[in-house]
Amino acid sequence: MMYYETYGNKFNPPIMLLHGENYVFSFAKQYELQKNYYLIVPHIPGFGKAMGESFSADAAVSQIAELAESIGRKITLVGFALGAELCLPLICKHTELFNGCMMISPRLIKSMEDIEKALRKLNDNEISMKSTISVNLSAIQLGLNAANKKAHIEYCKNIHINTLAAAVDNGIVYENYPEYPELDMPLYALCGLNEPLEIRKSVMLLSKNNINCPNDMWDGAVTNIPYKFPSRLNKLIDEFADKCARKK
Repeated sequence: MMYYETYGNKFNPPIMLLHGENYVFSFAKQYELQKNYYLIVPHIPGFGKAMGESFSADAAVSQIAELAESIGRKITLVGFALGAELCLPLICKHTELFNGCMMISPRLIKSMEDIEKALRKLNDNEISMKSTISVNLSAIQLGLNAANKKAHIEYCKNIHINTLAAAVDNGIVYENYPEYPELDMPLYALCGLNEPLEIRKSVMLLSKNNINCPNDMWDGAVTNIPYKFPSRLNKLIDEFADKCARKK
């Protein structure tokens, strides 16, 4: 079983939060939702407490599905960046485990040029993640408590560029999931107006191809919605999860 953290009362409606490719604490400012929900936060293989494992999308989907099944109830799935991309195979191939899904900043349209461009940025990302100043600033930005800040610093110190590269070039693209348009569950696609074009196109594609999937693009957001706009996002997740829990 994969490593995961939980927050809140296990008898409350469950929400699974799938983090982005840089920080396992992407959703730290959403942990306040534990007042009304049971939050499940897996560490995707290759990241956080699972840093010793190699990342592959297939392995991650398999482990997350196994964890979701062990909960014994349908789960509302919320993913950010890499986590949002993993949502697509999860809801298409393991539909029975989830009652709804919100995808924040997914990159599901990927040309070779886009992938190569993102990979070229990884050296700069790695340097930033090894910088004490940058890591401390990111901990503040994420809103981490003392214990999570310590774990965050340790993670950034040891993360390997190969893991980041595998997460960028993860092979998850919309066209490989023909089941998506027929999914009958609440869906939501969200990104920032200032995010890369392929992310904005991905959000529009998800909305266009399933009548259950409204979309929104927030002004001022650049792949940072969970920690830059926590109050607004928390309200949205609360309303969305309540809708999912009430759907029969």
